[in-house]
Amino acid sequence: MAPMQTDAGHNPSPATAPLRHVLALIDYDGTVTTEECIAVTLQHFVGDAWLPLEEAVRRGEIGHAACLRQQIGMLKAPRREILATMVAAAVPRPGFARFVAALTTGGARVAVVSAGLRAAIAAVWRRDALPAVEVYASELLGNARSGYDIAYDPHFGDCPRCGPGGCKAGVLHRLRRDGDTVIAFGDGVSDFCLAREADSVFARDSLAVLCAAAGINYHDLSTYDAALAAVLKLACASPP
Repeated sequence: MAPMQTDAGHNPSPATAPLRHVLALIDYDGTVTTEECIAVTLQHFVGDAWLPLEEAVRRGEIGHAACLRQQIGMLKAPRREILATMVAAAVPRPGFARFVAALTTGGARVAVVSAGLRAAIAAVWRRDALPAVEVYASELLGNARSGYDIAYDPHFGDCPRCGPGGCKAGVLHRLRRDGDTVIAFGDGVSDFCLAREADSVFARDSLAVLCAAAGINYHDLSTYDAALAAVLKLACASPP
């Protein structure tokens, strides 16, 4: 399965583009958006029943990939209602559209890497006319009658922490080119493997806690305007 682009794409940047060696890998839920859209959707349809699985992940009893698969399996609503709830919950963080536009105009490659649902992400991009990016995300399988499951993007990898087929670092391995500066943006446990392998990290919430505990230097992902200034500074400091 080929990675989805949110529109027909953009023209290749010239060889002199200042950000041509930047590969930006951005989580979706809680990083692009102001809310954790999957959490909002689960709470809406199943109440607190999904929360014990979150606690199991924090205790290290299951990986986050298995956790999300079981949580999605709790849903009994029609597919269109599930997707509509996720899309309605999605409000891009202030400055995100400007941030992505500046990166791509400067020649950076930008990809959203998410365990979230591809169909919902694409709908938000269309609704808000966000700049084109590649999207590596999950497919919702099944239906309300037979039950739901998810298929993680086939470019995700395997690792003991995330579980089979649920590691976002697989996308990094696929996209990274010699000479790239890989920058990871995230907020949660599922972003940690990206953070461990990236050259630079912008983190908030749980990811910031994990990075601090692991001794991984990170920038505080407070606003996208501040992140853009920091990325431009990083690019200027990197060798050509």
